[in-house]
Amino acid sequence: MDETIQEHIHLREALIALADAHFTCSLDADGNLGPIEDGAFLSRFLGREGPHAEGVNLDQLVPERDAGILQGLLGRLAADGQARDTVHLVSRDGLCVAFTLVLLRENGNVVGVLRRHADDETRMRAAEHERLVADEVYRNAIEGITVTDSHARILFVNPAFSKITGYTAEEALGQTPSILKSHLHDQAFYKAMWQALINHGQWEGEIWNRRKNGEVYPEWLSISSVRDGLGKLQRYVAVFHDITEIKASQEKVRHQAHHDVLTGLPNRLLLKDRLATSLTHMARSGQKVALLFMDVDNFKHINDSLGHPLGDLLLQAVAARLKEVMRDDDTVARLGGDEFVILVEALESENLAIATAMRLLEAFRVPFHIKGHALTVTPSVGIALYPDDGDDAETLIKNADMAMYRAKEKGRNTFQLYTSALNERAVRRMTMEGELRKALERGDIQPWFQPRVGLRNGSVVGSEALARWIKPDGTVISPGEFIPLAEETGLILPLGEQILEQACRRVRAFQDAGFPEQYVSVNLSPRQFRQKDLVGMVERVLQRTGFDSRLLELEITESSLVQDIDQTMATLRRLREMGLAVAIDDFGTGYSSLAYLKHFPLGALKIDQSFIRGIPTDPSDIAITTTIISMAQSLNLKVIAEGVETLQQLNFILGLRCDEYQGYYFSKPLPPEAYLELLRQRKL
Repeated sequence: MDETIQEHIHLREALIALADAHFTCSLDADGNLGPIEDGAFLSRFLGREGPHAEGVNLDQLVPERDAGILQGLLGRLAADGQARDTVHLVSRDGLCVAFTLVLLRENGNVVGVLRRHADDETRMRAAEHERLVADEVYRNAIEGITVTDSHARILFVNPAFSKITGYTAEEALGQTPSILKSHLHDQAFYKAMWQALINHGQWEGEIWNRRKNGEVYPEWLSISSVRDGLGKLQRYVAVFHDITEIKASQEKVRHQAHHDVLTGLPNRLLLKDRLATSLTHMARSGQKVALLFMDVDNFKHINDSLGHPLGDLLLQAVAARLKEVMRDDDTVARLGGDEFVILVEALESENLAIATAMRLLEAFRVPFHIKGHALTVTPSVGIALYPDDGDDAETLIKNADMAMYRAKEKGRNTFQLYTSALNERAVRRMTMEGELRKALERGDIQPWFQPRVGLRNGSVVGSEALARWIKPDGTVISPGEFIPLAEETGLILPLGEQILEQACRRVRAFQDAGFPEQYVSVNLSPRQFRQKDLVGMVERVLQRTGFDSRLLELEITESSLVQDIDQTMATLRRLREMGLAVAIDDFGTGYSSLAYLKHFPLGALKIDQSFIRGIPTDPSDIAITTTIISMAQSLNLKVIAEGVETLQQLNFILGLRCDEYQGYYFSKPLPPEAYLELLRQRKL
């Protein structure tokens, strides 16, 4: 054997003995290497086996950065029959591993001998550990994971994939992800997805897919392309999360933001949004939009007397009935409290809006059966029309609300259309409210005094203090004009305290002027009587003025008595303990019960002037007045007749032994100076 050949054989054997691996491949006449023939090398060190090892050439394993090194090796191999250098080879997972590569030419073939660098051995072991960890994550992840080949055929799925989609691994392998297609997205959606993968190697977004059982569900999907060290596409990895619960939670939050919690009806925010949309559509069609603002009459009385839980049930029942009465296309909304709004679209005339309101009134004729109670409530409805009464949502709501209040003033259980006159009235109301606040600050509202006359001796025994608003120009405004406004705005509380204190100071001055037994009666509105610190407020006024509490009488209405029996009883007892007298004003016009009346610590009843007015010609007024006086006497209550204007009326109540009277027959309400002068003249 030729000595050179022998040395070559010994060299090859020595290298193979020291090497980590070796391989052989063919060499053609042009010096090009054929496919690697030793699969063990590919399998052991580069993770390539099966179809991944067939027909692989050495230059396919070398990354682009080492292409020059490989060309140098092949050049030296052609010249010297052997070559040696350090080169990187790419594993199946795309990892570049450094080897010392020796190429030997032998009998038209090439023998490659490789020894792995020590640092890359460590890297390979670390990579193997990372693969094991990744496998654990892959199997235990709550996200579904799908791995496909470059043609989108499914190679692997994790357990979460099966849990979410319903497909087992066996059913999914070899298929494409199109088995999950929901058909809710168009082709443009998928085209954009694949274009992003091609251009950027990644796509992420929300997508609707279909489970094996046919259920469509939302998921958040992230797809990444995987390339090897040579830049060749190898895999697609998809990670997805079922966001059904998240979407449901988001939908719940959206629903709560736009719907009333108690009734489930649209709230003010959603109503205004729908109304704005409706106005846009109707502007194009030329049709009308009706807004019906509905308030449940006397709801507060039910709420206070039967309790808030039952009141809530009533509101829910009202909401359900409104939905039954209205069309499916109409919007029924709750603004809060007992206020509801109905949006009716596409009307040709206001007559259809009126018909809708009448249908609402009719629907409330049937009682609501709540927890054993048969509750009959009535609605007051205000109607505003687009474009007649406003061309934006806020204006229409405001005007419909204004019309509703007009319906209440008309007696409730009715409806009213908005008119420009109502708007003018609202402007006047706003102006008066501003003036009323200034009047309170300046002290322009003062008590005038109407004498109360004892029927036994005809003497002036006291007076009722009545508020009068004296404007800077001397104009006098009666309480009928500003007291309701003060009640509505809450100004009645500071006004009431101011009038009480001024009345006590004025009557104290009357007493100091020689009329020591003069008492004064002051009205308390229902809102005043219900204020938390009523007793404390009265005590402070008495302390500031030094007024004798035995000469102060407070008048309350019948409705104030029955709103909260226990609280009313406690308040009346405390006032009585202070030495004050309490009288029921306008008796006979309210809702008090004699069963309650006999238990209240009261001092007097005032017969309402509406009953006195018909005496002596109206039999009903005569009967009612006679009954009231007789009942009061049996309960040891003082009786005062209001509104006595004629001698016949005076003689009638005198015959029934009424205790006191007041009215224009004796005197109208007088300013403090005029009242004092009257007292002096009567004394002479």
